[in-house]
Amino acid sequence: MFGSRQGEYIPATNIAVSAFGNALKNPWVGGFNAPVFSEIDLDGDGIRDLFVFDKEGNRISTYINNGAPNTVDYVFAPEYKKKFPAGLHDWVLLKDFNCDGKEDIFTYSYGSGITVYRNDYSVQDGLKFTLLYNLIYSVYPVGYYNLYVSPVNLPALVDVDYDGDLDILTFALNGSWVEFHKNLGKELFNKCDTLVYTMEPDCFGNFGLSANSNTAILNTTCRINGLYSPFPDSSAQTALHSGSCMISFDIDGDGDNDLMNGDFLGNNLLQLTNGGSATAANIVSQDSLFPVYNTPVDIFTFPAPYYLDVNNDSQKDLIVAPCLSGPTENYNNILLYKNTTNNITNVFNYQQNRFLTEDVIEVGAGANVTFVDIDADGLKDIIIGNFGYYSSILPFESGLSYYRNTGSATAPAFDLQTIDFGNFFSLSVTEIKPTFGDVDSDNDLDLLLGQTDGTIIYYSNTAGPGNYPIYSLVQPQLTNNFGIPIDVGQSSTPQLIDVNRDGKLDLIIGEKSSNISYYENTGTPFSPVFTLLNPNFGGVNVNSYPFLYGYSNPILFDSAGTYQLFVGSTSGYIYYYNNIDNNLNGNFTLVDSMYQNINEPLRSTVDVADLNNDGVLEILVGNFSGGVTLYKWEQSTGIQDGKTPPVVDFSVYPNPTSGDLFVKFKSSAIIERNIAVIDITGRLVEQRNSSSGVIIFDTKNYGKGMYQLRIIEGSNVKIGKFIVR
Repeated sequence: MFGSRQGEYIPATNIAVSAFGNALKNPWVGGFNAPVFSEIDLDGDGIRDLFVFDKEGNRISTYINNGAPNTVDYVFAPEYKKKFPAGLHDWVLLKDFNCDGKEDIFTYSYGSGITVYRNDYSVQDGLKFTLLYNLIYSVYPVGYYNLYVSPVNLPALVDVDYDGDLDILTFALNGSWVEFHKNLGKELFNKCDTLVYTMEPDCFGNFGLSANSNTAILNTTCRINGLYSPFPDSSAQTALHSGSCMISFDIDGDGDNDLMNGDFLGNNLLQLTNGGSATAANIVSQDSLFPVYNTPVDIFTFPAPYYLDVNNDSQKDLIVAPCLSGPTENYNNILLYKNTTNNITNVFNYQQNRFLTEDVIEVGAGANVTFVDIDADGLKDIIIGNFGYYSSILPFESGLSYYRNTGSATAPAFDLQTIDFGNFFSLSVTEIKPTFGDVDSDNDLDLLLGQTDGTIIYYSNTAGPGNYPIYSLVQPQLTNNFGIPIDVGQSSTPQLIDVNRDGKLDLIIGEKSSNISYYENTGTPFSPVFTLLNPNFGGVNVNSYPFLYGYSNPILFDSAGTYQLFVGSTSGYIYYYNNIDNNLNGNFTLVDSMYQNINEPLRSTVDVADLNNDGVLEILVGNFSGGVTLYKWEQSTGIQDGKTPPVVDFSVYPNPTSGDLFVKFKSSAIIERNIAVIDITGRLVEQRNSSSGVIIFDTKNYGKGMYQLRIIEGSNVKIGKFIVR
């Protein structure tokens, strides 16, 4: 059986994983494709911990820094993820703007700008954030507008002029020049806790970016009287530059801020030296192969730099990672350069290209998870298919990683044996999703592989019972009862299971457009024949706004003699259906579209197994960042940091809805509440302040999909959810 409502599923960070015998320190983090790094003291011990925001799926990972000197000492601490506001998206940077020593949140706003949350950490309440600015504004030469930052770019948050308040450097709308937005907090109010900006009329540093590569064109004036002027080198300009992610700090210790920039137009890191002053920047030289004195950054493509102390030696190091997900390096993709001098001279020496990822389960892009006892020892192993590892010659290399269960029946432990189980790299296909089962009744596990084109590859295991599998290709495209290849369109995710309980393994298949197809095995126990009975099995639909496709990933499983269905989805949430037995031609009951609030974006995949024989299933979830998270059932309802969560004392009905939604509070006490409706992307849809016992929201104009209710009562935050049909 799986967990009841008397507890919760939490990440199982204590289950050991190793790779070829070497222990992984933080295996269940969930992978990284385009991580953004920031420092923050999560637990109030005075040591800067690590916050990682992956632009692939808007995923948050939090690490506690135990602070051992001259040591990278980060430990995955997923409980702190809950402390950050829901719905952060596109990019997140943490920076102390109000001089209280606590890092605040700067993040992209759907208004093409910046949203800011203040860090209100206290010993009593722990980490807590308060929305301070929905949008930051600045005085431009042509008027007062929101301070523009692209969702692709990363601005530099730094005290440019050394006057004690936080300024912002960001690329202009056309992407070629850097704007200096000066904070007037000190000038106007003599304090640094206010974000009041004006754009300086000249472009920062008197340079522009080339339209052809990640290089700079120096000694240019980009504006006349605050307006854009023609670029001197017309052959090197375009109307819109592709995208840039930069940082700014004093790299040479001369008292002014220099720049480092990664760009969509190159694999390199561009270092720009400021030969001017703190108040009048002038870029006088560039290193387009930084660091040219050591191992230059070379990462495909669009690298982004981060400047922070990762090894507790008080000297800030350099991390470089992709600033955009997609056809980029996704395995050897986090470069670490150690600062071998100090924060004044800053000499960086290359250390490795798998910082953090060397200690996690990481399969590149896309993690398609499956529990199966490969070695027939009675213990469930883990097989992970993937979309693929980055390759300079497309397609990506897609294969199966095999983590053997080397533990016991009550204490699981996993060790990576190979990242190419079955030698499927040689197929040159992408997005393979495995499912295992004895379809020919010879007492070993055969294999089906889903893939990007929507078809399924069929292999027979010829090794015999109890032996390590040997796979022989039966059909490059599994056919149906008419001899026609089974094709569900795109991104087939098959599962072999005896759906109708007749002793033969049937086939259900998820796919890109979100529904599930059911093929009954109408053959014999020795020769399967798959016949399509229902192309919309159970009426399952995991599409949700604003995603165009649902990418259903089904796992049908038996719990105490009754079938239950979990379905992974694009949103990263798990859909939970029941009412399946004796209802194979009907619509299943959607019990929960955000099961246990487990959310592993983007494109979650799921499987379940009782790994420790306690009668409760563990849940394994993969995501498109190439990592996995294992969830275990925690009988207590307490949060891991020891604080008791607020009691859910309200009901939401009808749910799903297509009209009025009622939020009813059980308490008769008059309490002022802030109630926010947030869509699945994190966009604020509607917000109310009310002390009424019943609040009504009209959802007719919301758009179909999942929504979150965030209810704030004083210092307590309560979360609800509903679906609009």
